[in-house]
Amino acid sequence: METAAPAATIPTPATPDLCTAQLLVDGVEVPGTIHIVSMAVVRELNRIPSATLHIEDGNPASGTFAVGNADYFIPGKKVEIRLGYRAQQDVVFKGVVVKYSVKIRKSGSFLIVECRDEAVKMTVSRKSHYYTDQKDSDILEEVIGRYNLKAEVEATGAALREVVQYDATDWDFALCRAEANGLLVMVEDGTVRVAPPDPDQKPVVAVTYGATLLEFDAEVDARLQSPGIRAHSWNAADQELVEAEATEPTVNSPGNLTSAALAEVLGSEPRELRHGGHLTPPELQAWADGRLLRERLAKVRGRARFQGFAGVLPGKLLEVAGVGERLQGQVLVAGVRHQFAGGNWETDVQFGLSPEPFAATFNLRPLPAAGLLPAVSGLHTGIVTRLEGDPEGEDRIKVCLPLVNPQEEGTWARIATLDAGKDRGTYFRPEIGDEVIVGFLHDDPRHPVVLGMCHSSNKPAPLPPTDDNHEKGYVSRSKLKMTFDDDKKVLAFETPAGKKLTFSDDEDFIRLEDQHGNKIILDDKGITLESSKDLILKAASSGNLQAEGGNLTLKAQQAFKAEGSSGAELSSGASTTLKGGASTVIKGGVVQIN
Repeated sequence: METAAPAATIPTPATPDLCTAQLLVDGVEVPGTIHIVSMAVVRELNRIPSATLHIEDGNPASGTFAVGNADYFIPGKKVEIRLGYRAQQDVVFKGVVVKYSVKIRKSGSFLIVECRDEAVKMTVSRKSHYYTDQKDSDILEEVIGRYNLKAEVEATGAALREVVQYDATDWDFALCRAEANGLLVMVEDGTVRVAPPDPDQKPVVAVTYGATLLEFDAEVDARLQSPGIRAHSWNAADQELVEAEATEPTVNSPGNLTSAALAEVLGSEPRELRHGGHLTPPELQAWADGRLLRERLAKVRGRARFQGFAGVLPGKLLEVAGVGERLQGQVLVAGVRHQFAGGNWETDVQFGLSPEPFAATFNLRPLPAAGLLPAVSGLHTGIVTRLEGDPEGEDRIKVCLPLVNPQEEGTWARIATLDAGKDRGTYFRPEIGDEVIVGFLHDDPRHPVVLGMCHSSNKPAPLPPTDDNHEKGYVSRSKLKMTFDDDKKVLAFETPAGKKLTFSDDEDFIRLEDQHGNKIILDDKGITLESSKDLILKAASSGNLQAEGGNLTLKAQQAFKAEGSSGAELSSGASTTLKGGASTVIKGGVVQIN
């Protein structure tokens, strides 16, 4: 790496007394008859390089635009811009024409041509994609490679189980994932390089106030510095927060005010980053480290203008001298603007990073409701007005949204339920007049979904809440009940009339009973049948009724009668006793004894 040039001069390839420029379209230099009023080239970290050409064109007498009518600058043409001195030129831009416009003013008419680096293809359309068991660096290489661009990506940490790209351009997605790993995206002539800043590199040029520095603006803002950064996410497996504390980065820090000293000015505490999902420890650490890196690179921010020089690029270092001890030193180049006009070429360098993340600077979200109509956000309260009559037969119910119009029946809404499928699922529909919570698919007010129902003081729950929360269950409109008691380990089903089926682990029984006093009990003693009146056991005429046990006792409080229509037999494997308290009668057509 070359060392910085002496501060008194800019290391131009030739004496900078004569600026020269070349404009090539599809590899061929445009004719000298085309009057280029100005050319501006802009390169920035995390941005697509651009070039804007102002060309004198248009004849009011003939009403023609000769340059515009030619094929030089139609969209899609490849453009190359070279700037230098005394015909010793360097390439400062390569790209394609993306926009063609005409501007007519009293002072004249102009053709304005806007160009972008080939990487602009990554910004055109939104896409959705799943990435599974891949490192971020592998994902970035895959994304960049879709556009026949050269990818140079610094390897990232461990593979991630899943990364989802949802309705985002590949460019926006790539920038977010690079930033999450503390990496910068640098685009140069069809090559996309993703890497951290290099603090060990040498400055490519040095500029000094009173010599080579033409303009300078810079600032130090204590509000942008913090003692550190802590990132948090939720670990569902451990049911606790996971924390990662950012490691202090090694950066080129201009000026003599340290980030730690600036952070103490306002007595600030470490900044907190929060993610409600579960981030793996390496991902959480990379996130915290990346955000602290941006903070430290934002300590000194500003711009410097000097004589045109092609060697300065985003990601390189610039040496600034003679501007005071608070600001001078080596700064990271965040952006470069080359302006060629009136035979002169000047370079503006933007240094220092914005502390704001990319997603906070640009709105990356897709349009709410897809832009088809004004969207509705958040959850809304609804009142059920109808349960049947869905005109589309989609099992929807009608819900009035009071904030839309409390006087109308409302809109048809689908119901989110515990389980739903073809001819199966749960179907606990609310009652007419119930209060429900309504969400909207894609924030579109035409697509409401009932997410659940709400109790209130007006519609209280069947049981008052308690902190121990032992009892849970369901009570229907007619007071059909299903109750779970986690304290006593009891499951009970009950009808309004008093019919009840109870499963109890606490008392170790299953009991079926009714309001008449009839019971069937299964417990450790066996099975008990209790009847408040008659007990009838009946089998079909072709079936059998059997009773078997160690001992069988039949006892009647009054009369006992056993009868067989075609025959009867009473026998024993040993002795048999037939006994009556008074008389005993044995009667038959033929009586045989022994």
